[in-house]
Amino acid sequence: MLLVGAMTLTACAATEATPDADVPQVLTVGLSGEPQPLKVGLNQNALGYMMDALVAQGLLRYGPGGEIEPALAESYEQVDNATYSFTLRPDLQFSDGTPLTSEDVKRTFEFLADPANAAYTVAGMSRIDSITTDGDSQLTVKLKENDPDFLSYVANPTAFIVKEDELSADATVTIGAGPFVIDEQVQGVSMDLVPNELYYDPESVNLSKIELEYYPDTTARTNALLSGDVDFIDFVPAQDFDRLESTPGIVLDAQAGPLIGLTFNTTSGPFANPLVREAVAYAIDRDHVVSAADAGKAEPIYGIVLGEDSPFATEDSESLYSYDPKKAKELLDEAGYPDGFDASILTMSQYPYHQDTAVAVQGDLAAVGINLTLDSGDQPTWVKKATGGEFEVKTTGGSGLITAPSYLESWYFANASYTSFGYDNPDLRAALVEGRTAETEEERAEAYDRAFEIVAVDTPRVDLAQRYNGYAFKDTIEGFENLPGFLSYYSLNALPYLTISG
Repeated sequence: MLLVGAMTLTACAATEATPDADVPQVLTVGLSGEPQPLKVGLNQNALGYMMDALVAQGLLRYGPGGEIEPALAESYEQVDNATYSFTLRPDLQFSDGTPLTSEDVKRTFEFLADPANAAYTVAGMSRIDSITTDGDSQLTVKLKENDPDFLSYVANPTAFIVKEDELSADATVTIGAGPFVIDEQVQGVSMDLVPNELYYDPESVNLSKIELEYYPDTTARTNALLSGDVDFIDFVPAQDFDRLESTPGIVLDAQAGPLIGLTFNTTSGPFANPLVREAVAYAIDRDHVVSAADAGKAEPIYGIVLGEDSPFATEDSESLYSYDPKKAKELLDEAGYPDGFDASILTMSQYPYHQDTAVAVQGDLAAVGINLTLDSGDQPTWVKKATGGEFEVKTTGGSGLITAPSYLESWYFANASYTSFGYDNPDLRAALVEGRTAETEEERAEAYDRAFEIVAVDTPRVDLAQRYNGYAFKDTIEGFENLPGFLSYYSLNALPYLTISG
């Protein structure tokens, strides 16, 4: 059964389900890789988001349909576009029995707000002006400027609340307030988790154990599900969609959301020149990328990705570029590279769509004189080189941090593995900030239009396709929903609340 752009049973349905007493509630998940040790606030990719939601918890989270719902917070209120108040659930505890209070929230938010800590949510958290606590369960957050999307940063799984003694960029988080705790793990092989007895809502957890088994090879991962060795797999390769769809007893749930594209080292070399980056944008045939890298299971992108219902999406914003090799050559000539140049492209072999995208891009860019050599390795190596600027151009996957157009502020300027290294443009920053903070929708639209005009010629990144991110599982699994659009990578947040039927 295939579910594309649709919903399976929701997480809430899972919390209400009563498991069959004769069916063991042990979920075995075949993962695309081994989760990295948990770090405070960092973007550790989809596997990291999953671990954030399993062993930790934030004030808010994304629930069914991608709607924001309370987590550690019992209630919350957006007083205005710059003031937010939260009330914590009573008697919260970390998994070691330490009380979790408003002071823990205050310290965590202040840590996330400090750019030096490289938190994934820093774009939103850095706007905090003050945090006032009132007793153990009340706090009010005031922002320096309007941000109608602030709650989306609070709901991000990386914004989990941390114990004081683990609140450090160097620390590995081992104690959380999430629904599960790590029981056993074998490096490079597997990890077992069991319910956290001190979780604030134990009735919502029906599983007695979650077994994570690592299958970095995509074929092996798919075969593990088909053979019954695992119940659930992530990152279903596009070439296996049809195979899984036609298999009785298997559900494929896919959503168009994550992006694949190119980001640059803008500190030196040819890609420091915006004319070269713009040339790259015109030189690549997106349909070729979609066909070669995603087996046709993606949508080509020639502009800014905004929600289909966004009031700021226009025909111009969606078509900043076109496939025009002649114009690409003219831009390279103007940039001082009439004969092209040689460079390397960083990619990763662990996820085939990355490497396949690099190969597709390699051919298109060679046609305009840019000759790329592949530098391919595993994900940890890619992350190290990406964050250290040890590359010239790289394939980059991911989703907007939030679904509102203000995601572009971090998409371009977060100085993270998913952004161009060393990129800055004060005029673009200012236009995006105005688009977020202006009082009227008309003023916001004018500011965003100005920002898109800058993007068209400065080309901070080249997004190529919006991929279908797929999860597949046995039809005995109840309660999973692949969240829509950019939220798809957060869908594993539902794992703790699933139920296994007979």
